[in-house]
Amino acid sequence: MFMRFAIVLIPALLLAAEQKTIWDGAYSASQATDGQATYTQFCASCHSVNLNGGANQGAPPLKGDKFMENWREDSLESLYTKIKTTMPRRDEKVLNEKETLDLVAYILQSNEFPAGSALTATALPEIQIQRKEGPKPLPNYAIVKVVGCLAQDGDAWSLTDVAQPTRLRTSDKATPEELKAAEAKALGTLTFRLQNLAMLGAFNPEAHKGHKMMAKGPLIRQSNIERVSVTELEMVAAACGK
Repeated sequence: MFMRFAIVLIPALLLAAEQKTIWDGAYSASQATDGQATYTQFCASCHSVNLNGGANQGAPPLKGDKFMENWREDSLESLYTKIKTTMPRRDEKVLNEKETLDLVAYILQSNEFPAGSALTATALPEIQIQRKEGPKPLPNYAIVKVVGCLAQDGDAWSLTDVAQPTRLRTSDKATPEELKAAEAKALGTLTFRLQNLAMLGAFNPEAHKGHKMMAKGPLIRQSNIERVSVTELEMVAAACGK
């Protein structure tokens, strides 16, 4: 009896963890209070006291619709990494882990997302940024990664059998770990036309027809078909395994 109960319960717990969002109480009020002090000292001069951004400094808003469009369908880990590795731009200060977590908490509080348990570094990858009504299709020109089967359609090339695209912050060249993860990624039912393959130089799509490939680049949404303006295209498996 006990073993049967455990087998059913554990997958349910794992599923709940994977689906946690910023609406589930992802930070503590005390973290946000500490984060406000850090923000005032190191961030407000560029992003403004009220987090609305600074046009003169080119600093984007950290709350409101613009912030949500910039970060939705991504994890808190991406926001944390962006802050810790690139901010503050006009100061020699290097943020430590606690300061960065506190800043993320303050940003969440400023956007009126509910407080809950303390935010930890290990929890960041599992917490999604999304609107209260749930996930939405990624916005036009978001940088994405898609994995699928390379197929020819006349003079054009596409990735077929693609799952939902993954949002990226940059289109830097893939690491060996990233390529290994792409090889293991499950396929889906979507198709994305690949645009600007000529920009890849000597890349020969004919040599990779039917291969499982990973593409990166800006997402271009059009009424008839969705496209990726390719900045990188890598083979991750010699067969698609459909």
